[in-house]
Amino acid sequence: MGNEHERIYGNSYQGYRLAEERLKKSRSYGGDAASISSYVLSKYGRNEEVDVEDETSHLLEGLVEEDFEDAYSFPNGGATTNVFANEPPNPPSISVTYGLINSAIVLPVLISFGSIIYHDEFFRPYIPLLVKLCVVSGTVHQIVFSTFSSLPFSVGQVQDAGLIFLSKIASDLVRRCKEKECDDEEILATVTIGLGLCTALLGLGLLIVGYFKFASTVQLLPTPVVGGYLAFIGFFCGQGGLSIQAGTAVTGVLQWGAFFTKGTFKLILPGLFCGIMIYVLVRRIKHMAVLPCCICGMCAVFYLVLLATGTTLEEARDAGWVSAADDPPPWYLTWTYLRFDKVVWSVLPHQIPTLIGMTFVVALSSSLDVAAIELELKQPLDYNHELSTVGLSNCVSGLTGGYTGSYIFSQSIFSLRAGIRSRLSGYVLAVTEAIIVVLPVNVLKFVPLFFFGSLLVMICVDLCVEWLWEVRLKMTGAEYSVTIATFALIMILGVEWGILAGIGVYVFFARVLGLDMGAANANTNTNTALVAETGGSPPQSGHEIRASNEKKTLSPRAITTTSCRENNIRMTELEIDPL
Repeated sequence: MGNEHERIYGNSYQGYRLAEERLKKSRSYGGDAASISSYVLSKYGRNEEVDVEDETSHLLEGLVEEDFEDAYSFPNGGATTNVFANEPPNPPSISVTYGLINSAIVLPVLISFGSIIYHDEFFRPYIPLLVKLCVVSGTVHQIVFSTFSSLPFSVGQVQDAGLIFLSKIASDLVRRCKEKECDDEEILATVTIGLGLCTALLGLGLLIVGYFKFASTVQLLPTPVVGGYLAFIGFFCGQGGLSIQAGTAVTGVLQWGAFFTKGTFKLILPGLFCGIMIYVLVRRIKHMAVLPCCICGMCAVFYLVLLATGTTLEEARDAGWVSAADDPPPWYLTWTYLRFDKVVWSVLPHQIPTLIGMTFVVALSSSLDVAAIELELKQPLDYNHELSTVGLSNCVSGLTGGYTGSYIFSQSIFSLRAGIRSRLSGYVLAVTEAIIVVLPVNVLKFVPLFFFGSLLVMICVDLCVEWLWEVRLKMTGAEYSVTIATFALIMILGVEWGILAGIGVYVFFARVLGLDMGAANANTNTNTALVAETGGSPPQSGHEIRASNEKKTLSPRAITTTSCRENNIRMTELEIDPL
């Protein structure tokens, strides 16, 4: 029987998956010819390219599992944990060059994320040192990924999947500490150590998921619900970018009037324009140099305008165009706020629900990042191993006072396409970040605020356009309604309750009203839709949607934006599922 399987399906990973899928379907239909024939006819109808009789015989063949496994014995289900083991590394000069290119792309976004985590007005005087903690976290993540990942070209940094949760935890801890009349030292110690502990516990959770091979379990979330969450990530980043430029803390739509006063609107206008411009250029010009050129161009134009108008940097700072923060203390005092004797421990247990939600979302996002890299790599990866790597990275990051992170799939794919096969490139990125940490000056004092704001606006436009508009072409009307509803519910109820409410709406539409929620409802795995990043292309296979986005934009954002990776569901005829 094993030889017959090999003749029919071919001794390949794709053939293995096809055979496995047919075996599962034949069992689910009782293994009798009449039931399977009915199934085939219902699936393919009168498609002349499909021989119903032949397809039925294929499903009936090899129902003996032992023979099936003998014919297709792939370690880890065909997945690998040792990519490019037999390929020689790149010349050092090439690795160093691409490490520096990735640094130029990653660092500005990393600094922007630090400002988002600590967006509460309380943190404003302490931003230089807190942003350094974020850069330290990026350094730690990159070292761990470059050392332990199966992908020598991998880029791993602080990522936006956990950004909203971290920001929420930080603001909530400030509020609770103020209610207890704590001083600034106690608040800073509680927040910085609290975020580090949450990150370390998240990492421990991912290690457990990877060790017990639960990667497929964390991926059970309806596509429209994740789409609504991704749209909210975009909204949150955009709102944070405008807040940075306006110099005021805005936490909701009802406070947006602060952006349109006479004094602040002129400050946010350049960031709005540049963010939209970058989004358009990145989508239209498919070249890796687009974003770095935009980054350099914004700074160059800013200083040319200062020169042309005879304005000094100090005057620009007083007018609100540049951060007025003081220089940070020496690098070895980066952890000066992390004082265990000052922590208000009683406020930390209140963050457990947020921590649970963050763990689930980061695990889901990390799986999707691996899926995108896997498609580009054209060979299966071991999801559990990669989640374990993400978990280890978060554990180390948290224990060093850092924040949640994962694979940055856009930069990882960029390095893969560039032919990077050496871990040196990742180490160069880590060293570059470490240099920023040890610099005795605050780099924010020399960079216009609209520079960081524009990057966050670009992320906002990208995610919101995709998940609030373009996705309507890839979903049924009911699914699109769930996406919009989830986005609105998160705005009203917060992230955790909003996602749960979105799942409730999805179940109500699918089970109670019986609405068309895509082909996923026709299968037994009705809730196995996963979403991450999109580029506005027509429906393709789930893996292909995410990959096509990278091919279109090579957008070096450190953020989850588009794709759909699904088990036996709509939007895909090519069902390659390494889980």
